[in-house]
Amino acid sequence: MNADVKFYWELIKKRLPIMVVIFVLCAGVGVGLALTMPPKYRADASLVVQGSVLPDELFTATVQTEAAKQLQAIELRLMTRANLIDIAAKFRVFRDSSGMSPDDVEKAMQQATQFRLTSGGRDSATILNISFESSNPQIAADVVNEFVTYVLNEDAKRRIGESGQTLEFYQRRVENLNRRLSEQSAEIVAHKEANSDALPDGLQFRLDRQAQLQERLNLNARDRTSLVEQRNRIVEAGSRAGIQGALTPQQQEINRLETEIRSKLAFHAPDSPTIKFLRERLHILRSDELPGDSTGEEDSLSSMLDLQLAAIDSEIRSIDQDSETMEAELQLLHAAIERTPQVAIRLDELEREYEATQAQYNEALRSRSTAEQGVDVEESAKGERVELVEPATVPQSPTSPNRKLIAGGGVFVGSALAGVFFVLTELFNSAIRRPVDLTRGLGVQPLATIPYLEEHSLRRRRRVLKVLFLIVVMVSIPFGLWAIHTYYLPLDLLLEKIIERVGL
Repeated sequence: MNADVKFYWELIKKRLPIMVVIFVLCAGVGVGLALTMPPKYRADASLVVQGSVLPDELFTATVQTEAAKQLQAIELRLMTRANLIDIAAKFRVFRDSSGMSPDDVEKAMQQATQFRLTSGGRDSATILNISFESSNPQIAADVVNEFVTYVLNEDAKRRIGESGQTLEFYQRRVENLNRRLSEQSAEIVAHKEANSDALPDGLQFRLDRQAQLQERLNLNARDRTSLVEQRNRIVEAGSRAGIQGALTPQQQEINRLETEIRSKLAFHAPDSPTIKFLRERLHILRSDELPGDSTGEEDSLSSMLDLQLAAIDSEIRSIDQDSETMEAELQLLHAAIERTPQVAIRLDELEREYEATQAQYNEALRSRSTAEQGVDVEESAKGERVELVEPATVPQSPTSPNRKLIAGGGVFVGSALAGVFFVLTELFNSAIRRPVDLTRGLGVQPLATIPYLEEHSLRRRRRVLKVLFLIVVMVSIPFGLWAIHTYYLPLDLLLEKIIERVGL
C-alpha cells in the first residue's frame, strides 16, 4: 500500500509541471476574465395597467383590447430595428459604435434589453418590467426611462387614436343614415303626392263617396224617368186637345235614348260598351236637331204646354249634366280604388324601410354618444391606462459580472482538467514501471528489482529546468492574456466570439 502511494506520488511530481500549466492557464483565464470584464449596470422600471376610474355601469369603454395584448404590441413596436438604433445613437450606448454595423447595434440592444410581462389573470394586475444593462449606470437608467416614455406615449396615443377612430366611424355612420332618412322621406312624400287620390288613408272616404254618387245617380235616374213620363203625359194630353207640333220625331227619339241610358246605368258601368254606344247615338241626334218651324200664333193652351215642356226639359238637362259630372267622378273614384292596393303596398315598403333606417339611426346616435364619452375619458386619462409604478434610477453597484464566481470557475476548471490529464495519461500508459506491471504484463514473478539510479547533478539540473519552466509558464500566461486583452481584443468579447463561433 505504501509502495503504491509512493509510486503515485512520484507520478504526480513527474507530471506536475504540465498539470500546473493546465491549472495556471485555466485559472489565469478565469481570473483574467474576472478582472478585465467591464462592469454591467442594470436599471429597472415597472409599469402597471390601471383600470378605469369610472364605474362600468356608467361608462362603456370604446377600447376593448386586452391589456397583455396592448403591451405586447407596444413592445413589438418599441423593439423595431430603427427605434433601437435611434435610442443607441441618442444616448451613445456603445463607446465603439463607429466600428459597429447597424445589425451589431440592433443585436446588442436586444441582448441588453429585457421585457417581463406578468399577467395574473382577469382579477389580477398586468405588470410590465423593463430592464437594460450597460457599462454606464447613467446610460442604463436613461435608456430604460426612454423605453418607459415610449410605452406611456404609445399607450395614450393608441387609446386616444382608437377612441377617435371609433367616434369618426359612428359620425360617418350617423351622417350616412341621416342622408338616407332624408332621401327615404322625400321618396315617401313624392309617392304620396303622385298618388294622392289613391292613398290608403282615404280609401274609406272614396268608398263612401262612390256609394253616395251611385245612390244619387239612381235617384237622378228615377227623377228623370218621372220627368220623362210627366212630359209624355203632357204631350199626350196636348195631342188629344188637338195641339200639334209639340215634339218632333227626332226629339222623341232623343228622349227615348236618354230614358234608356238612365235605366241601363243602374246595371252597367259608365264606361261599358253599351252605354258608350247609346251616348254616341244621342250625341249624333242632338247635333242634327233643328228648331221646329213656327206655326204663327198659338193659343194660350199651346203656350202653357210649351212652357211646361220647356221647364221639364230644363230640369231633365240639369239632371243629365249632374249625372254626367257624377259619372266622371265615379270613373276617377273607381280607378283610384283599384290603384289603392298597389299604392298601399309600395307605401308600406317605403315606410318599413324608413322605420328600419330610423332604428339604425337611433342606434348610431347612441353609439356616437358613447364614442364621444370614450374620447373624453381617454383624453382626460380616466379610462384603463398604463401607469408608471417605479421609474428607473441610476444603479449604485454593478449587477454583473460575478467576478468571484468567474475566478472560482477558472480555478475549478483548471483543477478538474489537470486531474483529468493525470488520469488519462495513466489509463493510456502501458509501459512497465513496477514489479507488479512486470507480473501483469509477462506473467512472471521477479526475484528482485533494481531502481534506476540517477546522478545527483542530473537530478538537480532536471529540477531546475522544471522550476524555470513553471516560472516561465506562470509569467507568460498572464502576460499573454494581458497582451491579447490590450492589443487584440478584450477577453470578454473574445470569449463571446469564440462561443458564437462554436455555436454554444
